Amino acid sequence: MRYVSLLLLFLAAVSASAQYQRPGRMIDIGGRKLYLNCEGQGTPTVVLVAGGDAFSIDWALVQPKVALDTRVCSYDRAGLGWSDPGLADETVEQTIGDLHALLQAAGEKPPYLLVGASIGGIYIQAYRHAFPAEVGGLLFTNSSHHVGMSVKGKVGLLWELTEDEIRSAYPFPSTMKGVAPTDEGEPFDRLPAELQTVRLGFDMQIWKNFDPAKATPDQNLSWRKEFLREFDETETGKDRLLGSLPVVVLDSDPAASEAEGHSRDGAAARLDFLSSNDVHIVATGSGHEIHLYQPDMVVKALERGVAAVRNHVPL
Repeated sequence: MRYVSLLLLFLAAVSASAQYQRPGRMIDIGGRKLYLNCEGQGTPTVVLVAGGDAFSIDWALVQPKVALDTRVCSYDRAGLGWSDPGLADETVEQTIGDLHALLQAAGEKPPYLLVGASIGGIYIQAYRHAFPAEVGGLLFTNSSHHVGMSVKGKVGLLWELTEDEIRSAYPFPSTMKGVAPTDEGEPFDRLPAELQTVRLGFDMQIWKNFDPAKATPDQNLSWRKEFLREFDETETGKDRLLGSLPVVVLDSDPAASEAEGHSRDGAAARLDFLSSNDVHIVATGSGHEIHLYQPDMVVKALERGVAAVRNHVPL
């Protein structure tokens, strides 16, 4: 009986996401399509990059308000939301290549103010590294604090584990599948009811497609490589790597100390030392997804970032 109920819930949720009148469009990036939703006018173009297993609709409390001031785009990475899957979903290499192709194909002009939530922080840093001329500024929201995994009873940060250790965790045991999601809990229950139903459909699709026996280490190996590259570039003596590029760090924690900024105990601390033109804003009392817990704070942080890029004023 439970199986039948879950099946009916799955079909209803997926149907809702398919029938929802999505405001964006599907863009062909060369044999597959990604979903892109842009609105507003002006420069710079704000590009919203969601966290892991997150979607364009998660920016629904932020994007319309930002659109009152400038052009702003959200999108679904390959294999998420409405976007087609690729060959190496969620790897850094495919993700930044896809985003570049998407913005080019859609005719969205730089400079871009890239916004990275959670793991999205490493994607926007990698994009700036690959396409520096296109990036006018960066904004991080609770980005890349501690990303780890359990490997045969050992729990470690990705950059602490060796490649062989990460590979040894795959394929995953069948118990990793877990149970099907049945509703959208905190903080996604802050979205409008219609979008919660759509989001549940997306979550159900991820659950349905996930096969622990076929899981590969590609994503985590890619993330590990990117973290290590970022660490190497920001070691002692390499402060202010980005010169005076506007950088806004919106975080639940206070700004890092100099010592923390050169430690590998976490990745977020280094964000405070990327640029000589930066500001750290504390989202006091916020949960991880600041754009859902305190969306107006994200909007205000973006107003500062937009002004810095547009008017060439210091943060």
